[in-house]
Amino acid sequence: MLEIDGSFGEGGGQILRTSLALSVLKREPVHIFNIRKNRPKEGLSHQHTKTISAIAELTGSNVLGNSLYSTEIKFTPKNEFKRKITIDIGTAGSIALLLQSLMTFLQFLENKTTVGVYGGTNVPWSPQVDYLKEVTVPTLERMGYKIKIIEVQRGYYPEGRGYVEIEVNPIKKLKSIQIDKFEKSQKIDGVSYSTNLPENVAERQKKSARGLIFREGITPNIKLEIKKDSSNRMGSGIFLFSRDKNSIIGDGALGARGKRAEEVGEEGARRFLEKYSSGCDHHLSDQIAPYMVLAKGRSSIFAKQTSHLETNLSILEKFYDVKFLWEDDLLEVEGVGFHNTYID
Repeated sequence: MLEIDGSFGEGGGQILRTSLALSVLKREPVHIFNIRKNRPKEGLSHQHTKTISAIAELTGSNVLGNSLYSTEIKFTPKNEFKRKITIDIGTAGSIALLLQSLMTFLQFLENKTTVGVYGGTNVPWSPQVDYLKEVTVPTLERMGYKIKIIEVQRGYYPEGRGYVEIEVNPIKKLKSIQIDKFEKSQKIDGVSYSTNLPENVAERQKKSARGLIFREGITPNIKLEIKKDSSNRMGSGIFLFSRDKNSIIGDGALGARGKRAEEVGEEGARRFLEKYSSGCDHHLSDQIAPYMVLAKGRSSIFAKQTSHLETNLSILEKFYDVKFLWEDDLLEVEGVGFHNTYID
């Protein structure tokens, strides 16, 4: 059983999500202890327990210690895979973070897998579902990943009640990828959205973001998404993204009670422009690192060294005999060439 110290490095939930996904792939039991030990609220949060339960249910695996505030779990993977699963986080817990863990191994199963998740799609301290759709998925598709985002219903903090459904088809192996420094593009796209709020909220967000980006000499194409229904889901936000020849960057901002729509638009534009100017989307490198290890051949990505990324890389190196190398701001690794044993 592989021993993982959950307080290592950044000490957050990413240690848990990466470790469980790789445990499934390697079919190696894992003991994770000191989970989030250095955080204000140590141990498993509600979101973490739901992620563990989802992986266990989807794979038929055994798990001990999966309870709120638990600081250790023992996970024993099995190969009793389900073809379809629906998960209800029950709060505004991040759907994107939960899917991030599942997606690491879904492509190496025997059959097509459909996963539906109820929770938060656009919530603080996690990737927006738009990032998953416009940045993560297109990047993975370059590596041969086969995934469809079938349905998205937005859900916000604190109620949640959003829904995302994905469909992943099995592949034999992942291709390596090279992602260079982002070269400024004249094409910037995005969406300004609102649910059950006055229509001018999304319009004001768009106008504010558009004005800031226009100073760069670019007129962004920001679509409006205004939804009204009988639910009490209520929220807003903006997401912006841009593509060059071989990389994608994206970022945005969320609305909140007492936060003016103009502030949301400006914040989203500033966050995006920071990546646009530096040529680096540090969120992408963190998400793509496990796939770089699993791919066949040498992969590289222009990245920013953060404690979150360094912690994730250390966990990957514990599971596989690989070594990440930094060449200036280029992160490189020779992948193990993991192949799907269910496909000849």
